Amino acid sequence: MVVILSLFLSYIFCNFARVMVFDVARHRFSEGFLTLLLFALIASVAVMVGGEVVPIEGAAPLRGFIDSLTVQYPVATAVALFPMLVYAGLRLARSTVRVGIYSATSMGVMALSAVSMLQCVVSTNYLYIAVVILLVTGLISRLLYCFGAKVRVDFLFAAMLSAGVMPLVDNALIPLSLVVSIIVIFLRASLRETIVVLLGVSLPTLLYCYVLWLFGNDFGTTFLEVWNGGLVEQHQALVAYLTIQRLIFLGVVLLLYICSVVFYFKARVTMLDHVRSIWTLLMVLQLLLVVMLILMPTASEALVVAMIIIMTIMLPQFFLSVDVPTATIAYIALMVSSLATIY
Repeated sequence: MVVILSLFLSYIFCNFARVMVFDVARHRFSEGFLTLLLFALIASVAVMVGGEVVPIEGAAPLRGFIDSLTVQYPVATAVALFPMLVYAGLRLARSTVRVGIYSATSMGVMALSAVSMLQCVVSTNYLYIAVVILLVTGLISRLLYCFGAKVRVDFLFAAMLSAGVMPLVDNALIPLSLVVSIIVIFLRASLRETIVVLLGVSLPTLLYCYVLWLFGNDFGTTFLEVWNGGLVEQHQALVAYLTIQRLIFLGVVLLLYICSVVFYFKARVTMLDHVRSIWTLLMVLQLLLVVMLILMPTASEALVVAMIIIMTIMLPQFFLSVDVPTATIAYIALMVSSLATIY
């Protein structure tokens, strides 16, 4: 089965490579969208031959439910992975283009996110990883709209809803949810927007506690159990997730990310104030995730996924700043290291 899958995916990719444009920073929508469709399809097919999901004792409330869906409906969840990844890639591309966070207009994040998401989801608990991707992309893509002169309250509320769901999906994301809320409140410094942030980030947990209360559980105890889940050890799952192929991909992404930050500092004087604020937020969140991954006993694969997604958002700045041959080599290296994860 694995051999047949390998031949099938190789055939698709080889035919796609004939028409692929490797200058990713200058992709048109059609080229980026075709890449997104291809890598989402490869991910959906690849996870069908994955191993058995290993449940984590004391995991976040929705983690167990998501893993049970993966076990009971493997084909349906693998098929559902395709639209989930396509939606996440389109959302990131739309927000980055509209806000204009690079030194020039680029749709490169669509193809780059497709490559990164493929590498992330090829795992036994792929549905859980896909949910984390949706939450992180939902949070970041909507927050990008909240740094201009006018803030769309609906976007801010939707972003904080994504942050609020994170503690229900993975215990390791609790600090990220709290820090994002504090940063947004500090940067916006408006009473109305502070209320929106607090309401959005707390509503999912309160709603979860209310539903369990209807079934006879104690409301306060349930609330404390959710937020005390940040003490549950998850290092074993993290170590299993960090395969050799995934570590190689992380190394490639990290190198390109560092280069992107360097090129950003060279071009930041030409950028608008709200764009510089966005880059500051992304770099602060990336630093926070690294610290959490190293120091937290609850560190899980969700932190690795969040790191990859946030770094991917900044990568087009690198591809815009280098010459075409260098960008082509970097893009091919990124794709090869991502595709190696499925073997």
